[in-house]
Amino acid sequence: MMEDRGLCLWHNTTTASFTQLLQIYLQLRHHSSPCQFIMRSGPIFALAAAATAADVSVVWRHEKVSGSTSLTVHSSNDNKVLAKTCGNTIGSLDFHVDEHGAGTFTTGGTTFAIQTTPQNGVSCNRIYNGDVAVVECTNVKLDVPENAALSADCFHDETAKESFRALKSRSVALSARSMNIPSPSEHANAPPAPNSFRLRGRQVPGSCGPNPGFELTGNGNPHQNYFHKQLSENIFCGASPSCLVGQSKSESFSIGFSTSGSADGWFSAGFDVQKSWTTGNDYQCYGAAGDTVCVWYNTAHTAYTGRPYTVNSCDPGRRIYRKEIIMKSPNKANRGGGYYCVVGTCRAQGDGYWDDSGRAGGP
Repeated sequence: MMEDRGLCLWHNTTTASFTQLLQIYLQLRHHSSPCQFIMRSGPIFALAAAATAADVSVVWRHEKVSGSTSLTVHSSNDNKVLAKTCGNTIGSLDFHVDEHGAGTFTTGGTTFAIQTTPQNGVSCNRIYNGDVAVVECTNVKLDVPENAALSADCFHDETAKESFRALKSRSVALSARSMNIPSPSEHANAPPAPNSFRLRGRQVPGSCGPNPGFELTGNGNPHQNYFHKQLSENIFCGASPSCLVGQSKSESFSIGFSTSGSADGWFSAGFDVQKSWTTGNDYQCYGAAGDTVCVWYNTAHTAYTGRPYTVNSCDPGRRIYRKEIIMKSPNKANRGGGYYCVVGTCRAQGDGYWDDSGRAGGP
């Protein structure tokens, strides 16, 4: 091989194996050589060049209040971050979408529609609400720029950040969790307050009896958890340029508190939470040609840890404790939650799952 004005000419390409050529090419890239291959065997060169394009997934995010956007490139094999930037462009990758993530993107000179119907293997899913929009496209071929940044601080609105945390990649969330997880239970009978008096058997006012209570472990280690539920049927747009799913195809659900173990009723434990929350169903979501669209709802919960106990009203200093449990209660006014639109990764009406990866702290 000889070098001439920045070009490396390999003469015996007809006898060299593909493995030999690929090894030489990778060595030159590793040493940042300015050389370019000029080879007499066109097909072999094409194969070697194609080896540089990575099979990746791409996530576009949009913070609506500021108009800020970001792009993140993940390895398709292990979801490792390969590149991240603020804006709509990384290398040859360029997104052209509206505030809800509808539109197109271009890579390597080829333009793809943001749609769930595969185009040469590429398909995209969307999630959006009033605060943020997220687009994820898979099976994308991209030459990832060398020395690309792996992190970027693009968003600063706390409400948007909360939405991004709650609305992670749908494909990751739904593949990692069973959709048959029981919903938070809605208890029919409201329990008495921890210090209330409850009659048992033949008790009469003024007699002794057990009362339930709940004692936090330390500060309760509060965390935000999210229960996601599909409210609507799935609407397939087909060849129509757009379609809508709304109230007529949706149901309202009552989401109650849940516990990891036995407890005699519900206790707020001093947090700004409530026993149950009703989702409502007056929401609208839009899709484009080839899309499947549906309405989902996120009920934000505060999870806190403690021990249920019973105490006799005539001996308040003696408590009988049970095993420590985690109680999850809907936040008042559903702070941190709300409805959102899903385009692509729809399931079945009434399906739901827990996401326990929210931030530490109360509502």
